[in-house]
Amino acid sequence: MRVLFLTSRFPYPPVGGDKNRVFHFIRALSRAGHEVHLVTFDAAARSRSKDAIAPLTTLLASLRVVRLPVVFSAARAFLALPGAFPLQAAYYRSSRMRARVTEALERVKPDVVYTHLFRMAPYALAEMSRYPAAWVLDLTDVISSEIARSLDYRGLLDRWLYRVEGRRIAAYEREVAPRFDRCWVVGATEARALTALAPGARIEVVPIGVDGEAREEPRGARHPATILFYGYHRIFHNRDAARFLARDIFPLVRARIPEAKLEIAGKASHSLGAITRGEGIRDLGYLADPGEAFARATVFAAPHRFAAGVQTKVIQALDAGLPVVTTPIVREGLEPVPRDLLRVGESAEEIAAEIVALIRDPALASELGARGQEWVRSRFRWEDAVRAFEALGC
Repeated sequence: MRVLFLTSRFPYPPVGGDKNRVFHFIRALSRAGHEVHLVTFDAAARSRSKDAIAPLTTLLASLRVVRLPVVFSAARAFLALPGAFPLQAAYYRSSRMRARVTEALERVKPDVVYTHLFRMAPYALAEMSRYPAAWVLDLTDVISSEIARSLDYRGLLDRWLYRVEGRRIAAYEREVAPRFDRCWVVGATEARALTALAPGARIEVVPIGVDGEAREEPRGARHPATILFYGYHRIFHNRDAARFLARDIFPLVRARIPEAKLEIAGKASHSLGAITRGEGIRDLGYLADPGEAFARATVFAAPHRFAAGVQTKVIQALDAGLPVVTTPIVREGLEPVPRDLLRVGESAEEIAAEIVALIRDPALASELGARGQEWVRSRFRWEDAVRAFEALGC
């Protein structure tokens, strides 16, 4: 097949759930023998060397990049405030992107057009009546639902702005989802949310996968009493979870296990500020190979108080054989999941107690990690995404 990808962010390096999903879709399709073309925005286009992005470009039949000047994009979002269009979508308005998409459709004549996230939907909707391809919109998560869950944790001005934006996004999701041949989401919980919002949409669950490369390499013994948090810290639900862990949960763990350590890893961790400099806390920053941190930790903590969909970081932890302590909202996104596979708490006290129990019982931690690894490798496969694409292209 010829598959054209339309994305709002350059999908390499695959840091963050969205970029990770797109990059691995591209890689899996290319390795399966399909011809993949990419048209993408990139705010950092001028700073990327050819060698640095070679792991992506070698998979592609063609690449077209549209620069995304942050100042102009922010101005477009600001000017959209008086209307009803989502500010996120207004941020990505671009006549250059419209021209690039038109050119790519005429040149590639794709069998499938993959549109990533609702912010790229306007470019697909403008062209789909003229091209007899299969058009898929990958919402991944129902963003309006996540925004609604986050409101109680935001400041007053933020809360007002995101309440308005959440309503706009919900209306736009409801409008555009039924207009595509298929609408993909990452899990069953998101499928139910989108069905309730847009009952006319043709919805499919297309999960993420685990990488499967170099995961069997020996990494050494796990460090004792080491808690790991990993994520992209510019995303609000990750920032809130990291702060909740460092300020409220970790001190309770240290009171019972004084030698406990907390490692906070991931891009933009410096933006968390002073919490990463607390006693027993280590800021690892961006990791080119996060597998080393996963391999040495005792337990992975994902204390997200709000979120949407499947948390990629939890899948990565399970794939690394690491026991996971998390919250009901994260567990819900992984359904159907065996009841006793994750340790779940809601309050700081409950989460701390689960972490302490796993640190004090290495046999239980090892057993949970092994079962988690087996479950995630049986359920989350990039090959399933290839089959979903192939079903569209037939």
